[in-house]
Amino acid sequence: MPRAPHPSRKTFTRFASRQPFQFGLPNVSAALMQVSDNSPIYFTRATSLLRRQVLAGAPGVKIKSDSYRFQVLPRDGWGEHNFSNKSVLFLIPDDALGDCVGMALFFRALKQRFADIRIGVLNSGSASDIFALVPDIEIFQLFISSAQLKRFDHVIDLSEMEGWRDIATMPVNPEEALCEAFGIPPVPLEDRKVPAGTRRKVGIVPMASSPLRTLPPKLVSEITAMLAKQDCDITLVLNAYQGVMKAYKAALNDLGTKSDGNIRIIDGFKTIGDLVNFVGQQDYLVVADSGPAHISKLFQIPGLGIYSSADAKTLQGRHKNLRIWQSDFVGPHCAAPCGLAKLRATTDGKIGCMGSLSLPITALPDIPEKGDTALAQALVTSTPVPCVARLNENIPAILEEIAKDLLSS
Repeated sequence: MPRAPHPSRKTFTRFASRQPFQFGLPNVSAALMQVSDNSPIYFTRATSLLRRQVLAGAPGVKIKSDSYRFQVLPRDGWGEHNFSNKSVLFLIPDDALGDCVGMALFFRALKQRFADIRIGVLNSGSASDIFALVPDIEIFQLFISSAQLKRFDHVIDLSEMEGWRDIATMPVNPEEALCEAFGIPPVPLEDRKVPAGTRRKVGIVPMASSPLRTLPPKLVSEITAMLAKQDCDITLVLNAYQGVMKAYKAALNDLGTKSDGNIRIIDGFKTIGDLVNFVGQQDYLVVADSGPAHISKLFQIPGLGIYSSADAKTLQGRHKNLRIWQSDFVGPHCAAPCGLAKLRATTDGKIGCMGSLSLPITALPDIPEKGDTALAQALVTSTPVPCVARLNENIPAILEEIAKDLLSS
């Protein structure tokens, strides 16, 4: 018999509002904006943007508690429940795109396994557009009302999944881990090929949220130049939300002005929904270890995924739409892939990784609390970490792999 529900790991803010309100994040499609429903109580994560920046100063809002915890099904009982004809609310641990793609794929499998299950997600945040690709899912971007909460038979806290506490430093594959935890098979995958012909649409997405995973500008420039000669329509997508975007764009040496008109550079998309639509419209992708690499799984877009610090086989899992190029750097203190998803810091504040600082992992105990813009810009332009720099040495071989994909179609 499954154990009785217990409190969720994360705390939530209980609040009341005497006035109607609505809220949505600026990088989420407007259709997913939330509105109040005259309930007496609402819940939001105690650490959410809504709690930190809006509620405290909002007129008519009264904070009841910042220590509320939902009663959730224990992890060891997830695979023992029959969720057919049940309503299940899932608490989303974070809104990292790659993790949420894995969760969305898991939800597809859950709907395939249990007839008429009704799924809701709370805390979906910036990744709400990812979950919107799952049919008939209810999305609570940042808050849920007491009336809405009553509609659910069960609440499940996905942060109880093994490995989630360390996901920022040691990536896992959420789709496979969750399917295994619930004892269900994943959904079948479509086999998509690169279409034949000319003027194929190729998307290049080189920037990740970490310098450990962002592709070096020289590599990106060489790939783009080669594709331009293949009569492809190339769109290079940067990330305007990252403080290093302008420096990275400058390091590309005005690539967009040196073409015959078939290279387009986009500084970024306004919403994640726009990014999702872009990925789904491409014929071929060249991507760093980033959200778009995972989004490609939702559509099975073919391409090449170029990985540095993280293990490509773990992150790609069963998905073979992207062929893999893994950095093969080996140094005195580390070898790629090392497993780090983010930079680390020494006890005296130096920021980097084992390779860039020439230190063992034991000397880098913490994730930096504060950013260093100058360092971040240098790491994505002039002085990348060794496993990323190694990719520049592989340029001829990487170009050959991409050319073979396009010529074989």
